[in-house]
Amino acid sequence: MFAPLLTVLLLAQARPETIARQAEAARDADRVDEAIRLYRRGTAASPKWSEGWWNLGTLLYDRNAYTDAKVAFEKFVKLEPKAAPGWAFLGLCEYELHDYGPSLEHLQKALKAGLPNGDALAKVSRYHAALLLTRIGEFENALQLFAQLAVQGAGDHETIVATGIAGLRIAILPDMLPESEKDLAFETGHAIRESGARREAEAWREFADLISRHPAQSELHDLFGRALVSSDPDRALEEWKKELTATPKHVPARLEIAFEYLKRGQAEMGLQYAREAVEREPGLFAAHNAVGQLLIRTGDLAGGVAELEKARDLAPRSPETRAALASAYGKAGRSADAARERAEFMRLTKERDGS
Repeated sequence: MFAPLLTVLLLAQARPETIARQAEAARDADRVDEAIRLYRRGTAASPKWSEGWWNLGTLLYDRNAYTDAKVAFEKFVKLEPKAAPGWAFLGLCEYELHDYGPSLEHLQKALKAGLPNGDALAKVSRYHAALLLTRIGEFENALQLFAQLAVQGAGDHETIVATGIAGLRIAILPDMLPESEKDLAFETGHAIRESGARREAEAWREFADLISRHPAQSELHDLFGRALVSSDPDRALEEWKKELTATPKHVPARLEIAFEYLKRGQAEMGLQYAREAVEREPGLFAAHNAVGQLLIRTGDLAGGVAELEKARDLAPRSPETRAALASAYGKAGRSADAARERAEFMRLTKERDGS
């Protein structure tokens, strides 16, 4: 006769609101172990208690218990799939556990879902996503994230070194960088940051000084050219061509030259560099994009469309390629195809800018 009453009492004690009050009190009193025990008990009794999983995950994360915190955040995002902070913390746990593939996926998902720009969690998520993009050789995307961090005021030594590693196109995490290369990475990262902050004179001085001390170092002329192009495009072209002398196989410099000539309306001059980029990296969508746009400028509309279609197929989420292809289809009289690509351009641009 006492068993049903005991069951009722136990269930009442396990109600989330009761445990939440107890856990919150323990947390506020800095009794973290007790709070963790209470949240574990509450989530075991009520597996759909998303707030409980969140609080348990954050407490465990703060304790560096990343394996258990990961489990908590996995439960949380299943219940709250639109909650960007949950994906961010899941990605950060995975980073600490060296589970880098899922970590990058989940950090990017968090950033796309919309973490507030000034939020500390947004900054740490961008930083770690940039590290992981650098690690897999996606240097341009990594540098975009580092540029955003610079705008947000991130100027600590660690971030500047990581920016330099991405700029120098070294596909490693910062803790793998040899001690002998750390000064070069810091100085390169600082010059990139000065350029991104529109402190042109200082950036130019720093790049010129770096090149004078490291004349055979690859990437420096390319980076200097990018810093120069908005104010002195002729000198930027010189720097990119110097990069090809220093690093004959350099594809990014070829593409910078190709697009600069496209901008100037000198398609024939740019086509050589774009075609060389395709020969060296046939799977690079930007190279096909450059060849396609330059071919159209020379009057080869069919050839240009074919190259832009290759670029789209290689990178279907590139808004710029969609815009170029829409324009090309319009010139070819393919109005339905042009409308489709314009719609995709608008959708992808809105998606990217929203993130």
